[in-house]
Amino acid sequence: MATGLRDGLYWACWLLAALFTGLVAGLMLGHALILAPFLSWMLANGSPGTLDHTYPVFRATAGALGLTAYYLLAGVQVAMALGFLVAAVAMRRHRAAAAVAGAASVCWVIVHYASGFGAVEAQLWRSPAGGADGVARRFLAWNTPIHFLHAGILTVALLALLSVPLLSLRRLSGGPPR
Repeated sequence: MATGLRDGLYWACWLLAALFTGLVAGLMLGHALILAPFLSWMLANGSPGTLDHTYPVFRATAGALGLTAYYLLAGVQVAMALGFLVAAVAMRRHRAAAAVAGAASVCWVIVHYASGFGAVEAQLWRSPAGGADGVARRFLAWNTPIHFLHAGILTVALLALLSVPLLSLRRLSGGPPR
């Protein structure tokens, strides 16, 4: 394959990975700052039945499109970061930065489910009123912190991706290779 075409594909993969990682990191930070505390407040302090009469209905109606779009963006983000990792390895360029971005992009999803929070969240959304106090307590304890953790992990991925053009410029200007 011609070098110009290979370079173009490499930078297209980088751009898509950086774009989607930035979008999902921003969405996750917004969730951690606004939605997670609001849902926790509704569960802990709202009138009895507030959460079970509002949020599941919202998720099934007006919120369904937004939630589907978020899951799609998150899936594309992981795929693009891994795609850039493949491109970086194939081109033998910026493999460390691409590995950090790829690992972080998979890590936040693994943390969500391996921690058990994904199951707690799903159980609460299926049956907020029927969820045992233990489910509600675990949700309240983890909801905001885990979303901040996800935002932090995604920020690490984004910073690794944003370092790639800087490293390329440094290499082109004759600086020491990294």
